[in-house]
Parts: sequence; C-alpha cells; structure tokens
Amino acid sequence: MSSGVGAGDNPDSNAYVFAVARALNAETIRRWDAVTFDAVVVLSKQFRYYSGRHVLIAWNRYFGWSLGIEGQRADRVLIIGGLGIGRRPAPEAIADRTDELVADLLHLEYRDREAFPVPALVHRLDNDTGPVDRGAPVW
Repeated sequence: MSSGVGAGDNPDSNAYVFAVARALNAETIRRWDAVTFDAVVVLSKQFRYYSGRHVLIAWNRYFGWSLGIEGQRADRVLIIGGLGIGRRPAPEAIADRTDELVADLLHLEYRDREAFPVPALVHRLDNDTGPVDRGAPVW
C-alpha cells in the first residue's frame, strides 16, 4: 500500500485513516485538500460499469466517509454516496459497510444498469496536497 499524509498531518487522524486502509486491504492512501476530504483510500476493487475505475472511500473528519470511484485525473474523484455510519466509525464497521455497498452496486451492474447511481465529480481545491504515486513508500 502506498500513502500520503492526510487530515492536516494530524498523527491521530493519520493513524485512523491507516487503520481504515488496513481493514479494507487498500491499495493506496492519498492526501486530499483537507477541506473537501482529508484523505482518499483507494481499493483494488473496480466497477466495470464505471469504465473499470477503482473503488475508493473518501473521508471528511466533519461529515464522515463516502464511497466513490477514481476520476480521470488524479485531482478528481467521483462520489457515489455517503456510507451513512457516522463521522469516525471503527475501521471494521467502515470495511463492512463498504463491502456491503460495493456488493449492492455489483449486483446492479449485472442486473439493472439503469438503476446505477450517477456519481458527483469532486475536484481537489489545493494542488499542494496532491496524491502520492502508487509506488511511494508505505506510511
């Protein structure tokens, strides 16, 4: 797993995001703009319906976690919806809820493409906190 630092370089937040990434067997942790999202955790799972883009979850310390997919550029993500489990739930609860939502979407991908949710595009506000390359050292 490669990573950057998120949540304003706060050690407690960094440890929390890392614990979530471990619970999800994540591929990458990305620092974000600390306004829209504090961190983005990219999973190895992909949705064929969304052109094979990787699934991710994004965290805002005030509003909680959201499920999404990678954007076409590194400074964008597409958010499908919130996880709906609070601002800072346990990493295992996040992993369970993420798995549940991904399974539901995969079911739709094969059964009812018309019902697949349209994601909202989110741009990173500050390019100084850009994502770290996938080959970067582990956090």
